[in-house]
Amino acid sequence: MVTPELAVHGLVLLGTDTVYAVHMPTFTAPYDFQAVLRVSLDTDAYRTARKRYGTSALFTVSPRTFLLKDLEPGATVPADLYFGRFGRDGELLGEVRVRIEERLYVGHPTEPTGEPAPLRYVLFGREQLYLAHALTRPPDFDQVLTAQLAGEWVALGAAAETAAHLVTIPNRPNDLAGRLRPGEQLTTGETELQVLAEVYLETADLAEGA
Repeated sequence: MVTPELAVHGLVLLGTDTVYAVHMPTFTAPYDFQAVLRVSLDTDAYRTARKRYGTSALFTVSPRTFLLKDLEPGATVPADLYFGRFGRDGELLGEVRVRIEERLYVGHPTEPTGEPAPLRYVLFGREQLYLAHALTRPPDFDQVLTAQLAGEWVALGAAAETAAHLVTIPNRPNDLAGRLRPGEQLTTGETELQVLAEVYLETADLAEGA
């Protein structure tokens, strides 16, 4: 059993001018939650590397420790910054301090029901849009994509500048085969989105529950 105080919760970093952090969940406590955060970093190492490798490159951070209750605006978390996935083939770029500026979304696994879970994504972003697959129940997958508007932003309105929105993808199974893929165009409400690139995809961490 993992002691909550010793838990290491990985984060995927996104964006350049506005930086976001997406929690990398599992179905085992205390990792069994999703979070999309707007953050700031105390060094330029990430932005420099991001500009070099582009918007779809994978960057992750491995914080020393934190819990869901610690993810409040103003909190600062020391972490190691990696180009790629920490703990696997990622390249250590150095230490950073991640400051939580805003909690945009927090979600938890859904309870099993007789009905199939819909395919849902958390849509967020400012200069660049992002889609993060919403966690349901095992087996599941963790996925982060970049996207752009394919038409006028009508359904989300002005609040889209700061908020995250849970959107349902109709007529698609909520499984790995049904996931969104680069090049697809989709409509949510009256908003049309173009999927650009897949930043992160993980299945092993979400293969089973606690």
